[in-house]
This record gives sequence, structure tokens and C-alpha cells, in this order.
Amino acid sequence: MTDSLSRERCIWVSQPHATFGIVTKGGRVVDAAPIAGWSIGRDERSVAEYFRQRGAEFHPLPQREMAE
Repeated sequence: MTDSLSRERCIWVSQPHATFGIVTKGGRVVDAAPIAGWSIGRDERSVAEYFRQRGAEFHPLPQREMAE
């Protein structure tokens, strides 16, 4: 069984001026759109709080199994 923290998760972020995605793994941001590039390597919760304080919606997308 795969530990849920070790799986990559895609997060949808929507602000009034931009909508984009970030990817997290193990509670850290591992990839992001250029507008959020500063968040790579940072804690997912602190990044979510940052965006929410600025009026953004921050939602995990449903998990999907990737075809190999």
C-alpha cells in the first residue's frame, strides 16, 4: 500500500488575476506554475495559508491513478 503522504497531489489555486496548479509530495511543494515558482520546496500548509490570505481558493484535486 502506498502511503498517502508519499503520493503526489495536484492542487488547484484560483486568484482573481490567475488560476494555476501546484504539485505537492510529502507535505512539500515539488512543482508549480511559474507564477508560484517561489513556493517550490516550501511547506504545503504555509503556501496554502499564503494564498488564502490573499483571497485565493486552494483545493486539492481528486486523486487519479496514472496509466503506466
